[in-house]
Amino acid sequence: MSASRPKSDPVSDPRSVSPAVRTAFKEWAVICRALVSGRQDVILRKGGIVEPGGAFRPEHARFLLLPTFLHQSAESLVPEARDLLSGIDDDRPPEGSVVFTHVADVVAAHRITERGALDSFRHRHVWAESVVDERFHRWQDELHVLEVTVTPLPFPVTLPFRESYGGCRSWVEIDVGNADA
Repeated sequence: MSASRPKSDPVSDPRSVSPAVRTAFKEWAVICRALVSGRQDVILRKGGIVEPGGAFRPEHARFLLLPTFLHQSAESLVPEARDLLSGIDDDRPPEGSVVFTHVADVVAAHRITERGALDSFRHRHVWAESVVDERFHRWQDELHVLEVTVTPLPFPVTLPFRESYGGCRSWVEIDVGNADA
């Protein structure tokens, strides 16, 4: 997630991805930056449009972060976190590829069904309250909160983009057999 990583010459080593970590979690690149920098340690998730019933399920305790670049905006963040968007396009992987730099471990998972219960997590994420409210109230009143720790991989791993990585879904199964070496 670092802008200092050379975009044209990524260091890739598929051995840096544990065989046990074959799942990636799609999240806005700016939120990945917040997680990596320690400015956020929770993930708020409603569910992806293509997920069964549009519902999120916290299916994995460990996963790679897969930054996405659609839909993110300054208005979606608290004002003091909007600096995270600066140079965000420098984090885009080369066309036709995905780059993994960090793995997340779930410390605790919560299914929140009362809006007030989300207030205790306010200081732990950079989402604007309007986004939290919209996500909580969409479809039904609930939101999943994953408390996570995030650690860097020993080396960034670059993979070819697969169509199965696209779409509005939270989880994607990755194929590290095609990683650049």
